[in-house]
Amino acid sequence: MLNALITLITLASINNTPVDSAVKLFETRHLNPTYLLTSANMLEQALHDDTINVYINYVLSQVYYTIADHAEQKKDKLDNYYKGLRYGKKAIQLDYNCASAHFWYMACLGRISLLKGIFNSLVSVGESKKEIDIALNLDPNNVMAYNAKAMIYYELPGILGGDVNKSILFLKRAIEIDSNYSMAYVTLGKCYIRKKDYKTAQIYLNKVLALQNGWPVADFIMDDKPEAIQLLKEIEGK
Repeated sequence: MLNALITLITLASINNTPVDSAVKLFETRHLNPTYLLTSANMLEQALHDDTINVYINYVLSQVYYTIADHAEQKKDKLDNYYKGLRYGKKAIQLDYNCASAHFWYMACLGRISLLKGIFNSLVSVGESKKEIDIALNLDPNNVMAYNAKAMIYYELPGILGGDVNKSILFLKRAIEIDSNYSMAYVTLGKCYIRKKDYKTAQIYLNKVLALQNGWPVADFIMDDKPEAIQLLKEIEGK
């Protein structure tokens, strides 16, 4: 808690707004486990003072998505994904042309559907695809949206349109746009493991470990790099 307070004081001293400070805490949450919830609380307060701010709404959608991802209990996960979903929907209502609003609404929707079971997942696929396509039409360089689109084709069974080769094409497009986007390499590793092409999977997973500027930094350090290491262990010797 002391480190979080020191960070807040430092951020305030360089003339950041409360929203800027909250976003900075979120982006550096790998430095201190208290930063994530502190960021959410600060953003909630900022939104209370500016309820129609599109940016705060979609950032809160992202923050609650992340809180849910790291929650241990299913109920806590669902509660926070639903919060993220509501903020994402609100951001879309405020500005339909905001790509990030569509993306984070879709991300929370997808996670809720997966937690609630296969039937709900299948029902939401159409809406998820629609939201991803909207995000990409609004922002053709949205690498997170390309990764999300790839994951849909990776997770769907073949009889329902799943196609790992399509996933690979979307992921390679993401890397063309931003070669430091670490999650795309991890997902590519999973795709090649699915294809039993372990040598190619190792190439992409090792690229995660070799990144000097993996992005987003917190995701790279807390999620993508550890997952790449774990996947490499699982396919060692295959």
